[in-house]
Formats: sequence, structure tokens, C-alpha cells
Amino acid sequence: MGWADGDPLAVRIRVAFGADLSADPATWSWTDLTNYWWASDPIELEWGRQSSATRPESSTCALTLRNGDGRFTVGNPTSPYWPYVRTWTPVSVDVDLGDGTGWRTRHSGYVRSWSVTWPGRSGKLAVTRIESVGVLGRLGRGSPPARSPMYRIVAANDGLLAYWPCEDEAGATQAASGFRSVAPMQAAGNVKFAAGDVGRGVQRFGTKPLPLLVLGGSLSGRVPAGTSSPTSWTLEAFWQTGNPVDTVVLLRWTTLAGATFTRWDYVDSYDDVYGTYLVAYTASGSPTVVWSMPTRHVGPYNLRISAVQNGGSIDVTIMTGPFTVGSVTVTGTLGRIDTIALNPDQRVISSPAPLDFVVGHLRVWDSATSPLTYSRVDAHPGEAAHLRLARLCAEDGIALSVPTVPDGGATAMGLQPDGTPLDLYQQCEQVDLGIIYESGPGLAYLPRWSRYAAPVALTIDAADRQLGGNLTPTDNDQQLRNHWTVTRIGGSSAVADDKESITQRGLIPSSPRLNLASDDQLQGHADWRLWMYGQTSTRYRLRVPLHTRSGRALTGDWVACQPGSRIQVVNAPDAAGIDLIDQTIVYARETIRGRRKWMVELATEPADRWEVGVWDDPSFRWDSRTTTLDGDHNAADTSMTVSVARFYDIWSTTATPYDLLVGGERITVTSMSTPGGSGPWTQTANVVRAVNGISKPQAAGTAVHLADAKRWGL
Repeated sequence: MGWADGDPLAVRIRVAFGADLSADPATWSWTDLTNYWWASDPIELEWGRQSSATRPESSTCALTLRNGDGRFTVGNPTSPYWPYVRTWTPVSVDVDLGDGTGWRTRHSGYVRSWSVTWPGRSGKLAVTRIESVGVLGRLGRGSPPARSPMYRIVAANDGLLAYWPCEDEAGATQAASGFRSVAPMQAAGNVKFAAGDVGRGVQRFGTKPLPLLVLGGSLSGRVPAGTSSPTSWTLEAFWQTGNPVDTVVLLRWTTLAGATFTRWDYVDSYDDVYGTYLVAYTASGSPTVVWSMPTRHVGPYNLRISAVQNGGSIDVTIMTGPFTVGSVTVTGTLGRIDTIALNPDQRVISSPAPLDFVVGHLRVWDSATSPLTYSRVDAHPGEAAHLRLARLCAEDGIALSVPTVPDGGATAMGLQPDGTPLDLYQQCEQVDLGIIYESGPGLAYLPRWSRYAAPVALTIDAADRQLGGNLTPTDNDQQLRNHWTVTRIGGSSAVADDKESITQRGLIPSSPRLNLASDDQLQGHADWRLWMYGQTSTRYRLRVPLHTRSGRALTGDWVACQPGSRIQVVNAPDAAGIDLIDQTIVYARETIRGRRKWMVELATEPADRWEVGVWDDPSFRWDSRTTTLDGDHNAADTSMTVSVARFYDIWSTTATPYDLLVGGERITVTSMSTPGGSGPWTQTANVVRAVNGISKPQAAGTAVHLADAKRWGL
């Protein structure tokens, strides 16, 4: 027995008091509060997004708990949950349909308010109304800074002792630290913040403008002591240098007392013997050339120098970009890094080459390895939208579920800009025409590829009274855009328009700016958006009572639905004008009243815009854009003549039967004659009329199209 058989609905309400929001949600400890549920007030759930929303929206939940002893009163020290009755505490609402599948989560979010009220003003009964939002609501708080791609990827990793992005603005007098516990780097000499450029521009390499040190500027800072055992560290920096005409210490760091070497210098020299070298000094100033090579790497590139204690020796590795250029061992005891400086001698660097000394993203790791790889040092040009979204979420510690997308179905993006998390997520969604939505404590993504010809997730039979309330279609121009100018950020643009629609309804333009990889993608994106939104469309507001006898049978399918899921209403009322209503879910509101009533309200939009053709599938055929009726035909005619303006639009004489749509009437062609004339061409078809129940005379010049026409995907 279960909900579908008439049993009460099993509801579970849990709260993770004291949860560490930066930890894996799987580690949270949950307290079951179902026994305190005040079922007289409804549980109200909302998810998806309003039809006018231009960015992902958070789900919401509201429910009421009995609070007679004040245990859900914020700040009450007598509460058994004190001091954890606070905002942004995780909450989960689940249902069990009794079908053997177990609990299904209807809302996973964070408490935004604990509102205590006394119904009836008696003071004898106190309740707390919880209002919560999903993870998108938590991510959307405040005004986070717009971070560069390199900053994001560095800061997302553990094991950093110190990090100075050096992305400060032009008026800076210090290089800000990436950590509150580490002091900024101090500037000396002539440091020109935000003045340094690198080959092909800094954005190409995923960073904001960096300091220019070629005029004698120096930056220095202190590094917290590490705890690695055995002692080890890694230094990394992104930079570009010229070819100095003298010897310049580019990078210097000192180590704590007790080490064999208390100072290390990374040097660039005009000397033909040592073009670049690493020299270590003892406390008495005695130098040892640890590594050298006669050539220079002027950049831009990432420098990595690692060291680890190995018995009585020190293993040192030097990398420029993905290449290991040095791997050596010296005798001695390794010390932990204490201070670090760029151009410590404040040398004015003279160079015959046009490259300057530009440096940034200086970091120190508490290990002899770095979690970062630099086979590519850039802002990820050409990265697929769904893969970029997955990487961004991983950098932010947000779980993301994404279905597999073949290479041919991916949307290639341009350079990743500086941005806030939600802005960067939205850019992926916008360019791919996918849907970001909440799934448990994390996010999920429905890519464009998965929206094509999607399977039906829920079928509602109106004849079986599975619809409740009024069937409310909306047929207006709210989404209509008949002129599209699609611009590639940093590139060109393309136009697609419907001149007939513009003549009939006036110009309704849209001009999205998309982060596409190349200008070659523009026309396809403009055409596809015109296809999707260039015509009026019928959207619906549907009510589905899941607590009725027939409605309970839908619940198993309903709880698997999500934003973008395809639903169909069969046996629609006659006044709807069609027997089958085919839509996708945009927004849902669920209301659970006690354990016996469960109502769903839906906002939907047409699914046919995602019905694309499949190559070499005989069930998909080309439509004609230039076919019209060649004369008037009454409602009883079983032979109809058409005129075709383009030879490539003539109708098949061998693939019959197939259905045409003429003035709203569906007509089945049982045979079609060969084309006559020299252009326009005429063909005569034997037909079955009024296949969809619409019977009417048809006038000459009426457009003739393939019924259920499909479009090739973007």
C-alpha cells in the first residue's frame, strides 16, 4: 500500500543544526523535526522560474512547526538546538510514496527566516513559520567581487600558505593578499600597478592587468610557516620578462633559521653561460648554483620552483609552464619560506626586446607539488558551455549534475571573463540555451542537447479528470521577438528577422551578447532564436490535483519532473482546439495540506520548438517554404492542387502517405503527382480531409506546410 492506493502521504522534515556550509553536505548531521510539523498550515514549494526571468531563480519553501516550548525561537538559550536556530541552516523536505523507492526530496535549501507567531492571539499556542531558499538563493547573497579565471582556479585549491593575485587597480600602493591571515605585499621603488601587459593581452591568459616592475619596482611579503613533513614547499608565479642586458634577481625568498640555505635567488643574466639560474646562499653568504641553463624563457608563462627534504639532501624541481627544465639534488637541510620578494634589488631593467617585467599570481604551497597544471595557461577559449559550468561549480565547491553531451552537441565558448559565480553560470546557460536548476544541496544542468526531442516525463489525461480548475492558455506576444541581432562578445554580429511578422506586428527586437568562441557560430544562433521566439506561442497554466483518485496515479512520474521536463495533456477539452497539449515545465508551485491534499500548479511553454529532425531517419522530412494552394477548394474536395515556387521544395511522389497542414486543417496525402510546368511547378494530390477534426473551405494562395515539421538543431 502507498499514496497511489489511498494511504496518507509520508512527509519528512529535517534540519541540519550547526552545519558547516563550507563542508561536504554528506557530512551534515540531520535532526528529524517531522513530529513538530504543524499540518494545519500548508507546505508551500516553488521551483523553476517565472516566464519573465532572465536568470536562474532559487526554489522556495514555507512550512510551519509547533513551537510551544520556544525551541525554534532564534536566540532562545533554553532551546535544545541553541545556538544553532539561525538563518541559513540547511533544511530538507521529503516525501515517501510508499512505492518502494524511498524518500524523494521536494526541497533542499537554507532557512531564511524563523518567524514566530501566536495564532488567535491566545498566547497558548506558538508556531514558527520557516521560509527557506535553495542553493541559488544562498549564492545570490551580497555583492561578491568579479574574479578573474586565474584567481578562481588558484583560490579553489587547498594547501596554499600565501597568495597574492597582484590584480590591484592602478592607484594601489600594495599588492592585496588573497587571504585575510596573510599581509599584503609591500611596494617599493617604481611599481606601476595594472600597467603590465602580456602577449595577446592579459585577458587571454585569464588574469586582470598586473604590475609592471621594469622601471625598478619591487614587491615583498611574508609567508606563514608551513607544516609539511618532510619539509617542502612550492613557489609559483605567472609572468613575462624581457632580455635584460645585465644580471637581475627576478625572485628572492628567505627561509627560517636552521636551514643550510637561508636565501634563494632566481636570476636572469645576460651572461652567455648562465642565461637563467637558481642560486642558494648559506647564512654566511656562500653561494651555490643549484641549477642553470643558457637560455631564457621570456614568457608569458607560469614559473614553478619546488623543493622537498629527502634524507640529507634537497630535491629541487624547476618548471616553466608544463615543461620541467630542471631537476637537481643538493646536500643540505631545507628551511621553510619566511619572506619573498619580486625584483628585490629594485633594478631598472633594460632590454633590447619589447617585452616588460610583468608578474602576478604569486603563491606558496605547503608541499613539493602543486594541484594546478599548466599545459594551458589561458582563459579557456573554445571550452564547451556544459564543461565550463561544471568547472566553475567545482571551483566554487558546488555539486553539479550534467548529462553526457556529444562533441557535436556542445556549444563552444569564448574567453572566460572576470565575473561573479552566478554571472559566469548564467553566461554558460545563455550561450547554450540550457537550464540551470537546483538539485538537492547542489545544482543540475539541462543542456540544449538534452532538450531536443525530449521524452515525455508526465502524461495528464483530461478525460480522466487529472486536470483541476480551469485550463488556462496564454497566447500573446510576451515572448515574441521578430528581429534578432546576436553579437559575439569581443567579435562580430549576425541578424535574423521575420519580415512578415514585422509588417503585421511591428518591430520587436532582441539583441543578446553571447560569449561564443567564433563569429562562425553567430548566424546559427540568430536563426535558432528566431525559430524559438519569432512566432506567437501558446503557453499554459495547469492545475493537477495529486490527491484525487486519478491524480494519485501521476505522483510517481511527477516527483521525477524538473524544469524543462516535457509534459503532455491528452484528451484536452474541445474548446482547446487541439487534442494533445505538448509543453515543457517552466515553473511549478506545490501545496501540501496535511497528509491528504497535494496540489500542483504549473506554468509551461511549447515543447514543439525543441522537436528537431534526425539525419537519415525516414520519419523526418523536409518542409516546403514556397508551397501554396493553386486554387480554391471546398471542404469536401479530395483532390487538391498546389503551386511550388522553388524546385527544391517539390513534394515527394513516393514517400506517401504524409500529412500537410493547410489553414489549420490537417490533410493526409495518399498520392502526389509529378511536378508540371517550368516554375512555378504544380502538383496534384489525392487527400483525406479534416484529419484533425477541422473541416473548412481553403482559399487559393493559402500556405501549405508539412504537418509536424521538424527543424535541424542548432
